[in-house]
Amino acid sequence: MVAKRIPGGAMAGDETKIKMMTVEETNAALPRVRLLLKSLRGKKAAILRIQAQMEIEEMTGADSQGQITPAARAAITKLMETFHFQSRQWEDQLEELFQTGAHLKDLDSGLVDFYSRRGSEVVFLCWKEGEADVRYWHPLQGGFQNRKPL
Repeated sequence: MVAKRIPGGAMAGDETKIKMMTVEETNAALPRVRLLLKSLRGKKAAILRIQAQMEIEEMTGADSQGQITPAARAAITKLMETFHFQSRQWEDQLEELFQTGAHLKDLDSGLVDFYSRRGSEVVFLCWKEGEADVRYWHPLQGGFQNRKPL
């Protein structure tokens, strides 16, 4: 099934398939989801540190005429390479998370939704890090505040 415009999901024209998950499939995916969330947070922190280091190099690496020194330019170039490498890894892990069927809603709180069906209605199974398993669902337009027990 090719994705159609589903609020909160794939965009029109996207060739990505929407993975519909059962509660059992979602619970089976949670160990991998937990590991990916932890790794994504670590990558995000590393990327933010690198960005801060680049800004510091730009601010402190100027000579008396305000030009970036060769040493600072070399440091910034090395930081940019590391930044791009970390960003690609972050994107790869985000894609891996998506391939599990998870749709990341909030990395900091560990909020993840999974497409599912309740009867003929397409809904989200809703899981938040710290919960043992999936116990809630909500309509596609509802969000976390509209969670209902399974």
